[in-house]
Amino acid sequence: MGKSSDVRLFLKSDHCPGCQNLNLPERVEGAPNFREVPGFPVYGVANPTVDGIRAVIQRVSSSKGGRPILWHNMREEPVIYINGKPFVLREVERPYKNMLEYTGIDRERVERMEARLKEDILREAERYGGAIMVYKCLESEGLPIKYARVPITDGKAPKSSDFDTIALNIASASKDTAFVFNCQMGRGRTTTGTVTACLLRLRLDYGRPIRMHLDNSCHEEVDISSSSGEEAIGDNGLLDSDASKSENVKELHRSFGINDILLLRKITRLFDNGIECREVLDAIIDRCAAMQNIRQAVLQYRKVINRQHVEPRVRRVALNRGAEYLERYFKLIAFSAYVGSEAFDGFCWQGDTKISFKTWLHQRPEIQTMKWSIRLRPGRCFTVPDEQKAPYESRHGDVVMEAIVKARNGSVLGKGSILKMYFFPGQRKSSCMHFQGAPHVYKVDGYPVYSMATPAIDGAREVLSYLGAKDRTGSTAAQKVVIIDLREEAVVYIKGTPFVLRELDQPVDTLKHVGITGPLVEHIETRMKEDIFSEVTQSGGQMLLHREEYNPASDQSSVIGYWENIWLNDVKTPAEVYAALKDEGYDIEYRRIPLTREREAFAADVDAIQSCRDEFARFYLFISHTGFGGVAYAMAITCLGLSADAKFVSEQTAETHYVSTSINERLPYQISGEDSLKQGDYRDILSLTRVLVCGPKSKEEVDIVIDRCAGAGHLRDEILQHKKELENCPSDDDETRSYLMDMGIKALRRYFFLITYRSYLYCSSPRETAFASWMEARPELGHLCDNLRLDR
Repeated sequence: MGKSSDVRLFLKSDHCPGCQNLNLPERVEGAPNFREVPGFPVYGVANPTVDGIRAVIQRVSSSKGGRPILWHNMREEPVIYINGKPFVLREVERPYKNMLEYTGIDRERVERMEARLKEDILREAERYGGAIMVYKCLESEGLPIKYARVPITDGKAPKSSDFDTIALNIASASKDTAFVFNCQMGRGRTTTGTVTACLLRLRLDYGRPIRMHLDNSCHEEVDISSSSGEEAIGDNGLLDSDASKSENVKELHRSFGINDILLLRKITRLFDNGIECREVLDAIIDRCAAMQNIRQAVLQYRKVINRQHVEPRVRRVALNRGAEYLERYFKLIAFSAYVGSEAFDGFCWQGDTKISFKTWLHQRPEIQTMKWSIRLRPGRCFTVPDEQKAPYESRHGDVVMEAIVKARNGSVLGKGSILKMYFFPGQRKSSCMHFQGAPHVYKVDGYPVYSMATPAIDGAREVLSYLGAKDRTGSTAAQKVVIIDLREEAVVYIKGTPFVLRELDQPVDTLKHVGITGPLVEHIETRMKEDIFSEVTQSGGQMLLHREEYNPASDQSSVIGYWENIWLNDVKTPAEVYAALKDEGYDIEYRRIPLTREREAFAADVDAIQSCRDEFARFYLFISHTGFGGVAYAMAITCLGLSADAKFVSEQTAETHYVSTSINERLPYQISGEDSLKQGDYRDILSLTRVLVCGPKSKEEVDIVIDRCAGAGHLRDEILQHKKELENCPSDDDETRSYLMDMGIKALRRYFFLITYRSYLYCSSPRETAFASWMEARPELGHLCDNLRLDR
């Protein structure tokens, strides 16, 4: 074979009759692993020969009176047919690996090849999309077949645009069309394609809500705990179908099931139709499991990851592949919710516009954040919370309570969910401001800016009264207070006490939806309230709640369940609580702007906080989970905005407005090492100050504000802490290092935005242009922000 400048290539047969699954009920010559999805006009097959394609057409089309076929080729690699058999290019050194595994269908890697024959093959593959020429010939012969290429990388989850392509193809096809999917072995990508097609056919045929419709042609339902496509793991860490018989799947499910993965529970409850759509998805996955069950693949990889004696290489491979399969299942859950929503109506000729899955996802940044969490820390997704589950069960032992929790079926308060009182032992408290029912209230020195942890309703009243939000004497005007709620968690008030959604097996772990919007988290809270109403009504007025208690004897905290008699008007969402306080006469404005440390900082966040500024407001009160951490960032934004307000400055005494000397002025000019980093003198930050108008001055003022907000969290200290932890983290602990780097850079981005925002206020104002627009007009700032490094 010919030789390029850097790699040796050859043509390898791409037909693998030996990959035939002997458990399949049907054999088609030349088309290995051919199978039909019970109850659906959907089929899967491995890469066929030309005769195999003809045989599949004969089998699928003639059995239903010559119906048309839409064939989806999921292969990413260019395929060429020679004498009726498929061939692909391979590297001599890697004959069993896809040559273009990570480059899509781009042929750049092979464009400098010298052999004329290879150039001809590549040119034809590029021109005709691989096998498309064969299908065009078959179509010209009068066979009822159309061809579509949806290239997906082997082992990877489909992109949102891939789902859109399949959706458009299937929605555009006639109702009697049969759909055939193929990849190399007819397993991973093909199975994903068949699941997607079945979801779409259900929606197109029966409308909303999507649900399974059984008919006489359907096979018996597959047990969700196993399938004929069950796979075990080989010595290389990859799935091995032949080894599946040796795996005890039922034992696996007793120890860890798919619903033990917190991420999947979170995305399911995120959607109004999440539970119903996921039930349909799981039923379809079981129907399509002849070669592979997508859920079982996740669990099998997880089993290898958690084995005690496994080679690091094998564990690493299993972890990466397990994460890919988890992302695949995660995306299918999101896609099923999309297909079952109004957004898909346009594809069914019911709505005015077609909203693509890609657009729908982009409107939900919390889903994107969840997806990235799989890639950032995949090991956390597959860990059994034994250290939390065992103590919880031993402490309570109340079979009735546990059964009630596991029987919950609300759209938010679902199976395994509990409502835990927000207050907990050891909660941080303010050293100077004490309010009953309002933990950790803090005021920024020199600014009318306060923060507090989640309060009880009476605690909120007490703080608002302290701020003068209600005139109790009739002699003075009430002081307007703008309340900005930064929480990403769903909260509900029961009898005046805040409760938050938690998991029975992980009762102290927060269930934040990082990246969620204010309206969506409020919508989830409304749904959670409806779930509570339903449960209280069914139980005759009682509700099982949980609280955290401290045991001095054991010096440990424990979560216990207890019963509470509840009337329906005892339950309120935060928005309803503050609306009621306003009705009581408190001069307040309530805004929900989720913003936490785990969230990626954006210029739009600054605009959102800045938009809360009110010329009639006397105070700004921020609410967060503990009153400490990410809240300091939002407080600093408000302080900086106020400092640029001439009206505010004129009302402040010299004592309260930037009279303290900055750290830079109090220390010698030449500093180095840790002292320099304590002052925020990171290389990228110093580069920023050189680019900005009034850059050094902006940094100086930001540093003063950060110091003044320190009682609610110190941003520069947080950056330095992550940097130190990263330096001390073992070099082989990739997952922890990735997490520390991610959190450190997120903190550094917040510092970046504060300095940039202060410079923006010197150059412009929110009345003239939004901060995000101002940033966008300066691409050099975007480049600096996107390339921040913690290690310099």
